[in-house]
Formats: sequence, structure tokens, C-alpha cells
Amino acid sequence: MATLEDLAESFDGRLECMRTLVDLQFAAEEIDCNKHFETLLNEVEKLENVLSVMRSVVQKQKEESKQIQEVKLTFENMISHLQYSCQHVPVHIPQPAKKEAVHQEAKTKKENQTTSVKSGNGGNKVKSAEKNEKNSKKSGKCDVYVPTVEYVTVDEFEGVPKYMKGRLTYSQVNGAIDELNKPLKEKYKILSMKRTTLNDINRKRYEKFKLQETKDTAGEYFIVEEDIKEFSTLKIDNVGRAILTILRHCGRMKEIRGSGHIRYACLPVY
Repeated sequence: MATLEDLAESFDGRLECMRTLVDLQFAAEEIDCNKHFETLLNEVEKLENVLSVMRSVVQKQKEESKQIQEVKLTFENMISHLQYSCQHVPVHIPQPAKKEAVHQEAKTKKENQTTSVKSGNGGNKVKSAEKNEKNSKKSGKCDVYVPTVEYVTVDEFEGVPKYMKGRLTYSQVNGAIDELNKPLKEKYKILSMKRTTLNDINRKRYEKFKLQETKDTAGEYFIVEEDIKEFSTLKIDNVGRAILTILRHCGRMKEIRGSGHIRYACLPVY
């Protein structure tokens, strides 16, 4: 509710406005008044133009500010994702298959061809071939490519049926892969060596490995349960068999049965 003081203040304001209007009315009779009004009008127009430009700049800055906020949000999400990734790096990270094989026969053949081209002499070619053959025999072994069982990815593990996984964890499965690669490496290290260079224990292993081969294992790299027990700490119990089942499901290994053996063959991952 308005008080007398409020009403008095309102009337004073209106009276002041009326005095100004009266002054302007008398000022209109002056000669230079119109010129002053035109000048003021021009100034007002200039101010309006400046305000229009300022509004455009402000609007542009608002849009840029919005874009900056979106970029900021994107970076915050990226940082959050990277921090989560750093905090949850799996113990076992899948690596691409390493092509470490060096075929000695092809290498020797290439050296022979190079030597024969340089010499241009048939006799020298024969001597070079004999020399390379002797060097190959002295080494006592030829390098072979031994594939390893590749780690299972998180997506692959999550795609394994629950009845198959049971209580097994991702780390347990890839830890078992480390253990399976040990007998694979030891077996084919022995098989890559010349039989005459082996000691009694490895010679027996060599013969045993050869007896396990059949026409079905041609071109396959495999191990049997006895190799796993001898060269690794992985136990072929219910847990171990469940892990082997998961590896078969994920395309890391396959079984080759026959002649009283269950062979676990390594499968390449592309």
C-alpha cells in the first residue's frame, strides 16, 4: 500500500518531467535547436549501429561459449574414460602373433644363390653350398615357428555362456594360457634340435613327441596332458578342463583325439 511519501515522490517526478517538456517547447523556437536535434539524432543512430554490432558479437560469443562447453564436456568424458581404463587395465593384454620363425633351409638357399651369382663359377657354387650345409649341421638345430595361444579378450570372455564359465574369472583364463604356452615352447624347442645333440632325457622326450604324431596332426602344433603336467603348473582338474573348454569355445585351441591321447592343438588368431 502506497504511503503519502511515495505519492509525493511520484508527483515530484511527474512535475520534473513536465518542466523538462516546457523547456524543450521553448527551446524549439530557437534557430539552432533543429541543428542540435539533428546532431543528437545522428549520434543516436550511431549508437544504435554500435549496439547492433555489439549484439552480434555477444550472440557469436554465446555460440562459441556453448561450443566450448560441449568440447569441455567431451574432454571430461574422455578423461573419465581414460582414468577408468588406467584403473582397470587387464593383467593379460592380447598381443598380435609374432612371426619369429626363421626357416634355415630357405636362408641357406638364398645365401647359395647370392654366392653363386657373385662367383659366376660352378665349382665355387658347390663349395659354398657344402660350407653352408656344414654350418647348418654344426648349429645342431633349425629355427622353427612355434605359435602361442593368444590371450582371450574381455569381449570374448563376456560372450562365453555362464554355465561354461562358472566362477572362473578373466584373469584365471589368461593366466592358464601363460601356463599352456610353456609346454608348447619347451616341446617344439626340443623338436627343433638335432636328435644327436640331445641328452638322454630330452632324447626320450623327442621320441615320445614323435610317437604322438599322426596323419591328423600334420601341420598342427599340439601338446598332451602329460606335457602340461611336466612343463607347467596348470592342473587338469575340473577347473583346468573348464578353462580348456572356454579356450575351445573362443577358438584358441582344439582337441585332436586318437591313439589313446587327447591332443590340445593351438589355433592361430587372425
